[in-house]
Amino acid sequence: FLRTRMKRYTSCRYPAMIIRPGLENFINDFVVFDPLYIIDRNYAMLEPAMAEFTPEYKRRLRPYTITETEDYPILEKIPNNQFGVCLAYNFFNFKPFEIIKKYLEEIYQKLSPGGVLIMTFNDCDREKAVKLAEMNYSPYTPGSLVIALAQKVGYEVVYKHHDDGPSTR
Repeated sequence: FLRTRMKRYTSCRYPAMIIRPGLENFINDFVVFDPLYIIDRNYAMLEPAMAEFTPEYKRRLRPYTITETEDYPILEKIPNNQFGVCLAYNFFNFKPFEIIKKYLEEIYQKLSPGGVLIMTFNDCDREKAVKLAEMNYSPYTPGSLVIALAQKVGYEVVYKHHDDGPSTR
């Protein structure tokens, strides 16, 4: 379902950014973007995603490492107003609200006008997400606060998806 929604936004006209690409197949859906920025906290976490590609395509990838802190910009190395799409799948699910806030503000600056952020987070407006927070598996992040923050930053919430799990997409 998510991959189908994501494909609506793929275009070679803009660069894209994936935060923590991991080993998800989503990266294959983003090969149309040129260039494709992949971002994580250390380079070793980017290597499995890059290993899937030919040397020719690897030259189009832009791997970046970031330092996550509340005191300094996280995405300062990444250009502003460039990206058609930013994907943060299963990344915010494990972040406290204050860090999610910082990312939302900084990603908004990186998106081109009309750019899209596709994200998941542990939505504690849902019972299963609260249980994860109670077991110290994920932080407590009320979905209504995350959505309100996104709108305050300037995002237009185009679509929300809930399934039987704890995340909101």
